[in-house]
Amino acid sequence: MTTFPEEIIKRDIVEQLVWDNSVNANDIHVEVQGNTVQLKGTVPNYTAKLAAERNAYKVQGVLNVESYISVAFPPHSTLPDDDEITENIKNMLAWNNKIKNAGNISVETNKGVVTLSGRVTGNWENYEAAEIANATRGVVDVVNKISIRPVKTLHDLDIEKDIRKAYKRSILIDENKIEINVKESIVYLTGTVANHVIKNEAYKTALHTSGVIDVIDNVTIK
Repeated sequence: MTTFPEEIIKRDIVEQLVWDNSVNANDIHVEVQGNTVQLKGTVPNYTAKLAAERNAYKVQGVLNVESYISVAFPPHSTLPDDDEITENIKNMLAWNNKIKNAGNISVETNKGVVTLSGRVTGNWENYEAAEIANATRGVVDVVNKISIRPVKTLHDLDIEKDIRKAYKRSILIDENKIEINVKESIVYLTGTVANHVIKNEAYKTALHTSGVIDVIDNVTIK
């Protein structure tokens, strides 16, 4: 992988964070050690914390992001208590038409930390549930323990073929650089890609493929 000077990586990350209005980057401090980035400071909500981490990964030269960002809600703001947060998330899950059986998802909140558990039929439902929790007012962290139980079990070879076809359709992914192995509906990815954006796209594409229970991502950036 091409080595980028630390000061350039830091400059690009700071500019990326400032560019993204959803981050509220005024109180975020960036430190770079080699290809590893450390983010420190505070943001006004949990969504901003996730956005900061995702933006750091988009910068060339970044391999790892260590986030020490904490959520500090604006002073004098009225926040829902744990019971209200739980109820709000449950309502949003029930109203989301991408989640087939919201009643199968359990929601618990303790001091703003939300834990999701239960079973869904596809990873897209898991993703939607996590996004709902992430964006809920008053949340400081989300622990996702949701498991996947597909309605229809597909053969491992069919899952692999579907992922390969999806990679071939992608403008980002070179399917020849990623090895796919599927065992008992769990996908194992290996190989090398040019950056974290491609790595993340390969992971998410596999994760959202029908029949997949989990994805073990061992793809490296080079």
